[in-house]
Amino acid sequence: MSAGTKIASGMAALLAASWSLGAQAASPAVANACANYASEAANRSGLPIDIVLRVMMAESGGNPRIVSSKGAMGCMQIMPATWSYLSGRYRLGANPFDARMNMIGGAMYLAELSSRYGWPGALSAYNAGPGRYQRYVRNRVPLPAETSAYTARLGGKVDPRPTVVLAPRWQEASLFLARRPLEEVPEQPAQIAFSAAAKGGLTNPLFPLSPGPEQDEKTGVAR
Repeated sequence: MSAGTKIASGMAALLAASWSLGAQAASPAVANACANYASEAANRSGLPIDIVLRVMMAESGGNPRIVSSKGAMGCMQIMPATWSYLSGRYRLGANPFDARMNMIGGAMYLAELSSRYGWPGALSAYNAGPGRYQRYVRNRVPLPAETSAYTARLGGKVDPRPTVVLAPRWQEASLFLARRPLEEVPEQPAQIAFSAAAKGGLTNPLFPLSPGPEQDEKTGVAR
């Protein structure tokens, strides 16, 4: 069996299992519209495809057309302001419901959060929003219970003593300095500082997910 066939088979199994667990999840056929681009999103962002798929299924259930009550859109449930930023940075286009562009944008955003907060902090920041997570890091303002559950469901555990990985102003991180079009973003192996992920339990095998609850104070990506 080829590597591509194995990946496709694994994605199909995950999608089918997730569909059976979540009422909001898309049917396997519709969910494939998102999952078909998981490999490219993983390669471009440097994230493991496992994580990209887990986040996609937790956020949208694989439905590329879904919109949350707070306005988050598409496969990776990206908020309008965040989509505007990502689209400008990577030239993703104007349509957040383009499954390919939404998957790539969400994965790139998660990679940026991982550069800022490490793992599993990136998952918590993706769910609660970077502003909310920043208050948790700096002032120990408790995260919503839903965020802790979300992070745990994706294979991590909220760090009780989080730290900022890079400089205080995360806009100054290297990922924010070069505004390159998507065509110029090189595909890269999935090796983005993920050796530290084992501490958060993120190396667990694939497991089915259902869409999680919506969160408050979304300043970045929301559901």
